[in-house]
Order: sequence, then structure tokens, then C-alpha cells
Amino acid sequence: MHNLYQRLLVSLGVILFTLIAIYFSAYTVFRPIFSLFLAAIVGAALWELYKIAKIKGYRPLSALGIIGSIAYVYSIFLATEYPRFDVLPFAFLLFLLMGGFVVYFYTRSQPLVNLSLTFFGLIYLTIPLSLMIPIIFDYGRSYLIFLIAVTKLTDTGAYFIGSYFGKTKLAPYISPNKSWEGAIGGFFIGTLTSFLFALFYPKLGFTLIESIIVGAVLSLASQFGDLTESLLKRDVGVKDSNQLPGLGGMLDVVDSLVFTTPLLYFYLKLGY
Repeated sequence: MHNLYQRLLVSLGVILFTLIAIYFSAYTVFRPIFSLFLAAIVGAALWELYKIAKIKGYRPLSALGIIGSIAYVYSIFLATEYPRFDVLPFAFLLFLLMGGFVVYFYTRSQPLVNLSLTFFGLIYLTIPLSLMIPIIFDYGRSYLIFLIAVTKLTDTGAYFIGSYFGKTKLAPYISPNKSWEGAIGGFFIGTLTSFLFALFYPKLGFTLIESIIVGAVLSLASQFGDLTESLLKRDVGVKDSNQLPGLGGMLDVVDSLVFTTPLLYFYLKLGY
């Protein structure tokens, strides 16, 4: 129970801080600050992923990946703000790839594996999560709040329902504590959250049917993202990606957003 209270307290603090950051992002002067805030979160999650890889004896280019990740996220902001910079993110990725090869021109430390791990982190975390920037700046703060609410309430619902009613293991090898009961409960809570947004906040522009479909897809993607991170941690035998009180690690915080963020972005891009 102590761990549960600690988790709730820390989570509420993080949510409050995130909502404040999202609120002020509407003001032009705070847009670069919000982008740096997101870049720092992504960089921290990437650092934890590289740390997990090092437990297995691999040596990804952590400094190159993290600095490049922060630069990439900020380049997405610049491309969103100034259309003439729309090629900047692609240029950053190209220079990062070239820089990674240059490093291994002078070392024999398993370039194929370590370069692959370095850029896997960018593909897995940086590129999907950076899409929060066009979501919030092109479509509005409400959509980012909607994304985080559906994703995190899915997680919360699955956690509590699984804790009290979970009996049937969902994926015992990957995560022994996850259950089908928790997954189904989280799915319904996430979908209900989306429905309530459409019902009480019509400004989003979702019909009630659309909200159910979008909520269901995001809820499934949220749990899929959680399982993918559990798979990576299981491979090296760690429970949490870090030791942040009540949270585990930054990677544990963002894992469920890895797939929900691009899915919502694609929907908004194609549908509006």
C-alpha cells in the first residue's frame, strides 16, 4: 500500500507539472521551452534504454544518440514553426547516421550491433514521441491532453483492475503481473475516457462513434507499448528502467505513449 500511495502521489505531481507545461505552451514565448521540456524527457528515456542495453554488454553511442535525440526533437519544433525548415529533421538524422559511422572508423567495438542499437532508440522513442509537437502546435493543446488522458487512464485502469481482480496471465514471460482482466478493464476505461471527452468537450470535433473507435485504438496501442518495454526489460532481467520514486523510470512513464502518439497524429493528419 505504501508503494501504491507513493506511486499515486508522484504521478499526480508529474501530471500537474505536465498540465502546467501544456497550458503555457499556447503562448508563443513558451513554445521553445515546451519543446526543450519534451526533448529532455525523450533524452532521459533514451538514456535509460541505452543503460538497459549496456547491462547486456552492448555499447551504443549514448552521447551521440541522446544529444542527437534532443536536437531532433527541437528540429521538429523548428519545422513546425517555420515551414522552410521542414527538411531539418531529416538532415539531423542523416548527419547522426554519418557521425555514428565516423566513430566506428576508429574503433572495432561491434559497429553493426552498437550502431543498430543507437538508432533503434531513435526509431523506438525519439521519432514517435517528437510528434507531440505538431499535435500540440498544429492542432491544439486539447488533443495532447486528450492523448495523455486516454493513454494514462488506460494504464491506471489496467493497473488497479489487474491488482484487485487479475487472475489470468496476459503474457507471463514478458510481464508476470499483467492480466487479461486488467487489460480488458484498462481498455474499457481508456475507451470511456475518449467517449467522455467527445461528450463534454465537443471542441475536439470527434463524433461519439469516432471517439469510441479512436479511444479503443489508442487504448490497445497504449497497452501494446507497455508490453514492448516490458519485453526489452525482461531480456536483461530488470524490473524498472530507473529508480525514480513511485515511477520506476522515465522510460516506464513514456512507454505507453510510443505508439499512441503517432497513431493520433496520423488520424489528425488524415482526418482534418
